[in-house]
Amino acid sequence: MNLLSKILFWTFTILLGFVNPLISVALVILYYLPKIISDICQPCNDIQDDSQDSGIKSYSEDILEDMK
Repeated sequence: MNLLSKILFWTFTILLGFVNPLISVALVILYYLPKIISDICQPCNDIQDDSQDSGIKSYSEDILEDMK
């Protein structure tokens, strides 16, 4: 988001907070939700990346003989 859209969003959120605070809270949660989800999933992604890197790096003896 660029600066103008951030200013408009927070102004709109504050103004809606005077009308109905629940709408304002919902908008703030939706604003930060993608970052929260990515922070929660980050350890899962790191574990998956590590498991993919630790895969088989060479063929077994039987496979090598069959390939000859």
